[in-house]
Amino acid sequence: MADKPTFSVNIVAADRPVWSGAAVEVSLPASEGSMGILADHEPVMTATKNGLVKVTEPSGNKLGFNVTDGFIAFDENKLVVAVETCEETDLSATAE
Repeated sequence: MADKPTFSVNIVAADRPVWSGAAVEVSLPASEGSMGILADHEPVMTATKNGLVKVTEPSGNKLGFNVTDGFIAFDENKLVVAVETCEETDLSATAE
C-alpha cells in the first residue's frame, strides 16, 4: 500500500504554539459543522467553534486537541489552526 499524502499542520493558541507536524488527515469543528482536511484540499479559510480537533499522523497515531473559538486557513498543503485556547486530550478514551 502506498503512503498517504501528507500536509503540514500548525496549531497555535493565543498564548503559545501547541503542536506542529505532518498529518494525513485533520478533522475540526468549523463554524458551520464538522470539517475534514486531506492533502491537496482546496484553499479554505473559516471560523471554528469550541470542539475537538483530531490529527492523524502519517504513522496512524491520532492526536486530539480541545479548542475554543478561532479560525483555520489551508493553502498549498499547509494548515494553520489558530484558536483562543487549546489543550491536548487523550483520544484512547473515546470511541472512534
